[in-house]
Amino acid sequence: MVAVLTVMALELLRVSGPLLDATPGGVPGKGLATLGVFIAPVLAWPVARMLAGRAVAVTVAVLVGLRLALQIFPAPPYALGLAGAVVGMITLVVAVSRAEGGAAAMGVLSGVALDLGVRSLSGTWDVIWQPGAVPWLVTGATCAAAAGLTWWTLRQPAAVPTSGRRAWVVGPFLGLAVLFLANPAFAASQAAVSAPVASGSLILGALFAVVVAGEARHTAVLGGTVAGVAATAALTGGTAVALLSPGPQALIALVAGLVSAALLLARALGGTGLPGVGHAGLGAGLGFLVTVLPYQAHYELPLGVPNVVWPLAGVALLAVAGLRAAPAGRSGTLTHEFHLAGGCAIALLAPVIALVTNPAPVAKQAPRGQVKLFSWNVHYGVSGAPAVDPEAIARVIEDRDPDVIMLQEVSRGWPVGGGLDLAEWLARRLRLDYVWAPAADGQFGNMILSKVPLTDVGTGRLPYGAGPMKRSYAAGTVAGRLRVMTTHLQHRDGNTPTRLRQIESLLAAWGGVRPAVIAGDLNFKPSWPVEPAAFTRAGFTSAQDVTGHGAEFTAPTSRPDNRVDWIWGTRDLAFRDFAILDEVTTSDHFPLEATVTLPDRRTPPGDR
Repeated sequence: MVAVLTVMALELLRVSGPLLDATPGGVPGKGLATLGVFIAPVLAWPVARMLAGRAVAVTVAVLVGLRLALQIFPAPPYALGLAGAVVGMITLVVAVSRAEGGAAAMGVLSGVALDLGVRSLSGTWDVIWQPGAVPWLVTGATCAAAAGLTWWTLRQPAAVPTSGRRAWVVGPFLGLAVLFLANPAFAASQAAVSAPVASGSLILGALFAVVVAGEARHTAVLGGTVAGVAATAALTGGTAVALLSPGPQALIALVAGLVSAALLLARALGGTGLPGVGHAGLGAGLGFLVTVLPYQAHYELPLGVPNVVWPLAGVALLAVAGLRAAPAGRSGTLTHEFHLAGGCAIALLAPVIALVTNPAPVAKQAPRGQVKLFSWNVHYGVSGAPAVDPEAIARVIEDRDPDVIMLQEVSRGWPVGGGLDLAEWLARRLRLDYVWAPAADGQFGNMILSKVPLTDVGTGRLPYGAGPMKRSYAAGTVAGRLRVMTTHLQHRDGNTPTRLRQIESLLAAWGGVRPAVIAGDLNFKPSWPVEPAAFTRAGFTSAQDVTGHGAEFTAPTSRPDNRVDWIWGTRDLAFRDFAILDEVTTSDHFPLEATVTLPDRRTPPGDR
């Protein structure tokens, strides 16, 4: 029962990210709304007191009803979606508080493994955002399992609850899971591996974590203080490596961190605790908030410390709860936890299925003297509804049928993007290879997809300056002739010095190669005196201006009054068919497209 409730809670917590990001009022408005949502689980206490023995059954019934209602809508309504996150947290806290501690810990970890399996099959796109029959089947099966298991569990002899008020520890644990420990998009991006490899590795880690959590109940070694200290050190080190050290070692650190977190979770929920729920709901909500919200908000409102501090705060909360001396019971059989892990091992089929069903890339086509370009800031896959909708992005690209696609604000596991790996999802859906340039924390950046041969690919960082976000570029050469680059520059209007440093670095990386195109969300307007001049001095012309579209806006799609998206080309290129696709409102920016005619190979370089 706890495992299924964990699956539902994780999905609803991911849903809350895009919904809270859409809250009006800027950063203060979003912050207040988020604070309200994650303080609301304090209601677990009066609910448990009023309903007593019926608390679990009633909260599960409300959760199931809300979840089914949410699937009806094309996009979860704002209030209903946030209510779902609150009820999901309350229900899980109430259930965990009523459970025997070891069973509760194993249930939460089994739920993590099952959640990873479901998300692997859907390419990290949660079914709550998807239309069609299959999402309804998945949702119906999950809700039926939650209701059926609750009914069956409550008919069994009551377990001696040992979690009680320490159930708050599920909050920071789920925060760490959503942010990176059980985030396959984060793992794929940070470790530079495919999505199935990332999901499979994390599922294996979660299954091992189930066994470790079960053994912590009756093994003196795992129940001792030394094991708790070692787990804290391993989780702290794993968090630092995973967040700060891209590469294969990040995947190893994630698996080690997940297992270490499992031991601390099991220790925290085990032993003898105060009965009832108390303020466990409030602690769970605030524990999740402290772990996730400041980390994400850092890129809009720097808080004066590196954002890695906030996941480490979640680690500290988990360690404080788990470092107490958990008394080991009598040595018992290993059967229960191994059977549970074995049952959940079915989740491993998901990445295998995803791997073997991955469609073959489309055959590359050589351009015939012309290349159709497409540039778009895709707002991390979230529409204005708001809805996480990568399919809408894919359909726009398919309809326009460009040769080279340059995208900005591509999210790979960001909470405000619903945890979606937009890069891997689009690459699979469009059957195209891609070049990924990480920015910010590595889970947000720029990418190039191409139907024509793309060689000499590369990525690079741009100067950080006044921040608050690291910026990057992606580059490649089309059919051995046209150099293409895409980027997303400093977004604060008043921070011209940082933007100019980034432009200088970008042009230096270009290196004077001709012909060339630089496109993206450059975050400056045509009327500004400095930034456009830097490109024109370097020998670039604006596709929008030379084709007579200079007065048209590119953002925001709700009320266009800005022109910050650009396609620049060297003067030896001829632009035609430029268009701002102002009928496309999937993102907060309109897509741009243009066709370039490549110069004759026989043209002497000095005449270009």
